[in-house]
Amino acid sequence: MCVPQLVGFSISDMAADKQNETKVPAVDENKKKLSDGGLGLEILQIIKESQQQHGLRHGDYQRYRGYCSRRLRRLRKTLGFKMGNRHKFTGKKVTVELLSDNRYLLLVLMEAERAWSYAMQLKQEANTEPRKRFHLLARLRKAAKHSEKLEKLCESPRVDAKTKLEAQAYMAYLTGMVEFELQEWKRAMEAFNKCKTIYEKLASAFTEELAVLYRHRVEEISPNIRYCAYNIGDQNAINDLMQMRLTGGGGGMMAEKLE
Repeated sequence: MCVPQLVGFSISDMAADKQNETKVPAVDENKKKLSDGGLGLEILQIIKESQQQHGLRHGDYQRYRGYCSRRLRRLRKTLGFKMGNRHKFTGKKVTVELLSDNRYLLLVLMEAERAWSYAMQLKQEANTEPRKRFHLLARLRKAAKHSEKLEKLCESPRVDAKTKLEAQAYMAYLTGMVEFELQEWKRAMEAFNKCKTIYEKLASAFTEELAVLYRHRVEEISPNIRYCAYNIGDQNAINDLMQMRLTGGGGGMMAEKLE
């Protein structure tokens, strides 16, 4: 499978991003205060909408990374969560005590997305510059670390049950991505299976609109699970993979490995 080349980040792209950023859905920016039902964040919906609106429809990870950086700056400014000034960096951590506002969870999510998008950008570039593979692994690990932080924050009783499950699935997905790149097939398969199980559970419990989103995520990771199974020794898995490839259903990471 041919990996798409980086798309140039033009002035028109930037203008489109700016316009889209003024249309951020209420689901993630406006639900600010803790409600009786607990604090919530539509993690998968947020990242999918953001990715599609800001570059990933065309495989432009650099553009999406730029969007994540700008969104992080806006969130930090709005929340008064500054990381120092132009002369000095001061590391600040989001803690459970701050969780009266879902934008703190969103901040950690965007940190993970920024690191992930940089890793995927480097993955594209590593096709012609193999030295970048080490850097991409470092960025992917950083994304997984942020997702772990998000999952830990969501263990708080202040956070609703649905958001807890989404955070667990997101962490499992990024953990699986790291292990997949390392070719640790058993650990990758375990992580992807955990992610799949959670999204299947969510799909059966919520509205059809959300169920479609969750089922689509399951379809995305299923080829990777089969590829892990094949590498572990499941001889039936390769037949499934090849069939999916012929019908156009193979996932990106898995399809590259089959070439």
